[in-house]
Amino acid sequence: MKKDLGNSSFRISLGLRVLAWIGFAWAKGLEPQAATWIEILLMASVLILMPLARHLGHHHGPLNPSGAKTELMAGLLLVPALLSPIPAVLGAVGVGFWLIHQMRDATWIVWRWKTTPPPTAAYLCHRLAFVFPSIGAAWLLAHRLNWMPFGFDSLMVLLTAAHFHHAGFTLPLITGCCSNASPSRLSKLACLAVIAGVPLVATGITCTHFGVLPWMEPLGVSVLILGAFIVGGLQMRMASAPALSWMTRSLFVLSGLSLLVAMLLALGYGLRSYLPQWALPMPAMWAIHGTLNGFGFGLCGILAWRRRFGF
Repeated sequence: MKKDLGNSSFRISLGLRVLAWIGFAWAKGLEPQAATWIEILLMASVLILMPLARHLGHHHGPLNPSGAKTELMAGLLLVPALLSPIPAVLGAVGVGFWLIHQMRDATWIVWRWKTTPPPTAAYLCHRLAFVFPSIGAAWLLAHRLNWMPFGFDSLMVLLTAAHFHHAGFTLPLITGCCSNASPSRLSKLACLAVIAGVPLVATGITCTHFGVLPWMEPLGVSVLILGAFIVGGLQMRMASAPALSWMTRSLFVLSGLSLLVAMLLALGYGLRSYLPQWALPMPAMWAIHGTLNGFGFGLCGILAWRRRFGF
């Protein structure tokens, strides 16, 4: 596989994305317990994590060939769309481009399943990492249009968009990498738990909102956390693989530890109906849990796997 960082056009486009994200974060204000931090984390996934991760599943075959070309434009258009005080409909145009890009990638992946052999759990995990964000993009569009699906408030709509851009992206992506590198019943269980857990958590939050099936959210959180705990352990175990540099080993360990801590916080929040003393306030959750997931687990994990694959 050709090293994408050896490609000058990729380096330039990545540099543009990083600069755009820094400018976006600066303009929003670096206040982790403010709701703007959710947008900053979401844009970190869009502008940094997704382009870095695009080739991590190369052993499963390519993604949509045209996706990489539209990803840069669609991602950069999100910056003014989420920053500008222009009317919601005009701002939604930029978010709409991101949704179209994500839907094209997701449709291409689902269509390809019809022509491939029965997929493995690792394959499903990797491919769903590029399907789930399309759901997040739809919720982000709703947020920009000030439309509140199912009667959720604006904050919950934004959190749902962020959930599918992070838990719906980096977690299945890295789970698939771990399972492919260390196939076992345990890694397969992690894949199945993550595949089921991401939508179960979203379903559970919806049930809690409507006051029905109060056990659904704790169940979804527990399933997702089961998979995440296994992945955290597998990430740290990867640090003991032979022929890795100290930097790669450190990234694997930091990624695994960050995920374990972040998901312990998620467990406390998910069980708040039964054990309220375990739950952090929501602003503290997105400040600590969200940051650990986005930068500690997601960014460090993607960089670790890129180094392992030689990208």
